[in-house]
Amino acid sequence: MRRCRIESLGVSLPRRHLLRWGSVRHAVEAGQRCLKASRHRKADIGLLINTGIHRDHHICEPAMAVFIQHRLGINIEFQNRCTLAFDLQNGGCGLLDAAQAVTALLQDGEVEAGLVVASETNPDRRPDPGFTYPASGVAMLLDLSPWRERGFGGFAFHTRDDYAAAYTSLVSLAEKRGRIVLKRQAELADIYLSMVGAVVDDVLDRDHLRREDIDFVVPAQISAGLLSRLPATIGFHGDKVVNLSSWLPDTLSTSLFLAFNTALTARQPLPGQKALLLAFGSGITVAAATYRF
Repeated sequence: MRRCRIESLGVSLPRRHLLRWGSVRHAVEAGQRCLKASRHRKADIGLLINTGIHRDHHICEPAMAVFIQHRLGINIEFQNRCTLAFDLQNGGCGLLDAAQAVTALLQDGEVEAGLVVASETNPDRRPDPGFTYPASGVAMLLDLSPWRERGFGGFAFHTRDDYAAAYTSLVSLAEKRGRIVLKRQAELADIYLSMVGAVVDDVLDRDHLRREDIDFVVPAQISAGLLSRLPATIGFHGDKVVNLSSWLPDTLSTSLFLAFNTALTARQPLPGQKALLLAFGSGITVAAATYRF
C-alpha cells in the first residue's frame, strides 16, 4: 500500500513584535506558505483538519478549521468541489493524530490531498503565568507518495488516563471574557519519559524497523531537561536526537513540526533515510510515527 507523504510544509514562527498575531492569522500564514510550496491546486484539497488548542477569543464553536479554510480560499464557492473542514483536539499529539486520519482517507481514495494545520495563541490581556507557549503556526499538505517506500509508516499513541491530572488546560469563566489556566505537575517530564520507551518500541515494530535503522529522532521541544534525558531513555545516541531547546521554546500543538521543519532546513535528508517523530500531550498521551525519505 502506498504511503502518505508530507508534500509541502509551511510554518509561522513565534513573533518578537509588539503586534500579536492570533491563532487564525498564524494558521493562515503557515497555510499560505505551505500552499505556495505545493504542486497541488487549492481545489485538490478535499480535507482540512485543524489541531490547535488555544484559540482567538477562546472560541469553541464553530470549528476554527472553517475560519482557516475561508481565509485560505479553499473550495469556498462550491463549484463541483468541496472540502470537509473540522477540528481535532489531541493536545501536543494532534498533528500526528490528524496525519494518521488523512493517511487512512488518502489510502482509501476518499481525497486527493489533505491539509493539516495547527496554531496557538493566548488572547488574554493578563495571561496566566503558567501559560508559556508563544503563538505560532504549522501547516502540512499530505498526499499519496509517488514512491512506495517514502512517507509515513507506523503511528502509535499510548495514553495513561490515570496521569490525566498531571497536565490540564482550561478556560476559567471566573474572569470576564475568560482566562486560560494551565497547570503542569512537577513530575510531568518524568511521566512522559516513563511512557516514551514503550511507544517507541511499538511504532518501530509496526514499521518493522530497529533502532539502528533510524537516522534521526525529532521530538517536540518540551524542555531542555526532558530532551537531555530523552536519548538514554529511548535507546538512541544523543547526536541523533534533534534538540533545539536553546532557542525554540515549546509551542504545544505546533512544536513537533516546527522542530521537524528546522531539522529539514538545516540538513536535507538523503533518499532512504528514516526519522522517528515523538509528541507529548495531555491525557497523558505520548505519540510516535516513523517517516521515510
